[in-house]
Amino acid sequence: MKRKNISLIAAAMCLVIAGFWISHTHLGNSAETAKAARADVKAARNESGVALDQEERERAGITTAAVQSIELQAQSSAIASVLPLQELIDAAASIAAARAQDERAKAAVAASRRDFERLQGLHAQDRNVSDRALEAAEATWRGDEAAARASVTALDAARSTVRARWGAVLADSLAARGPLWRHLESGRSLLLRVTATSGAAPSALPPAIEVEDPDGKARKARLISRAPISDARIQGQAYWYETDAAGLAPGMSLTSRFGAGALQTGALLPPEALLWWQGRQWAYVEAEPGRFERREATAALRVERGWFVPGFPELPVVSRGAQALLSQELKSTLQAGEDDK
Repeated sequence: MKRKNISLIAAAMCLVIAGFWISHTHLGNSAETAKAARADVKAARNESGVALDQEERERAGITTAAVQSIELQAQSSAIASVLPLQELIDAAASIAAARAQDERAKAAVAASRRDFERLQGLHAQDRNVSDRALEAAEATWRGDEAAARASVTALDAARSTVRARWGAVLADSLAARGPLWRHLESGRSLLLRVTATSGAAPSALPPAIEVEDPDGKARKARLISRAPISDARIQGQAYWYETDAAGLAPGMSLTSRFGAGALQTGALLPPEALLWWQGRQWAYVEAEPGRFERREATAALRVERGWFVPGFPELPVVSRGAQALLSQELKSTLQAGEDDK
C-alpha cells in the first residue's frame, strides 16, 4: 500500500514539472514574439515621413506641385531702422532761423548803403550834410556789411552741419523745402537707415528694395543716398531710404533682402509650402507615391511667386496640407514613444 502511494506521488510531480516546462516555454515564445512585433512597429514609425492612402490624403486636403528650378542672384540681408525726424526738424528750424537772419542782414546793409550814398551826395553839394553825419552813415553801412557776411557764414555752417550728418540729398531738400523733405515733414513718408548685415558686401544698395514690416508684409523703399554716418550697432555702410508711413512708427526695426553677388540655382516652392517648426523652415516632398517626407528649407527666401530654396530636391512638394502632415508625423512619434514604455 505504501509503495502504491509513493508511485502516485511521483507521477503527480512529473505531471507538474512537465506542465511548468510547457507553460514557461510557451510564455517565453509569446513574450519574444510580442517584443519583436513592437520592434517592427517602432522601426516602421521611426522611418522619416508619413504614409497616407488616397482617402486620407483627400481628407487632409493635401495637394502637391512640381518643383521648378530657377536662378536667382545671391541675396544679402539688411536691417532697416525707422528713424525719428526730430533731429531733422530741429535742423530745419536752425536753417530757417539762419536764413531769416541772413535776409534781415542783407536788407539792413542795402538800406544803410542807400542812406550813406544819399548823405554822401548831399555832402558833395556844398556840404549840406556834416562830416560827422556822413561818417556815422558810413560806419552803419560798414557794420551792416560785416553782419551780412557773418549771417552768410552762419547759414553755410547750418547747412554744412546738416549735410555732414544727413548727406547732401537730404540737406539740400531740407534747405530748399523740396518734395522729399515735404513728404517726410508731413508724415506721408518715413526715413529708413538700411545697413547690410550678411551676404555679399554690396558696393551700393539698389535704387529700390523691399522691406518686411512687423506683420510680415513687404513694402517698397526708395533709395535717397548714402548715409554719412553708420549705425553704431551694425558694422557696414548705411543708406537712407524713404518708404510709405502707413503702419510704421519711429523706432521699429524691419528686415530686408536684396540681390548682391553671383547667380545661384535653387527650387521655386509654392507660397504655402513652407512651415516653421523648432525655429527652422521645412517642406514636405512626396518621396514615393503616397509617402511624404519632411525636408529642411535652408536659407529659404521669399520671392514674388513663393519661396526660393537653394539645394532643394526636385521632388513633388506639398503645396497645401503641410501642417496636417506635420501633425500626423508628431502624433506617430508620440505613439511610438508610448509603445516603448
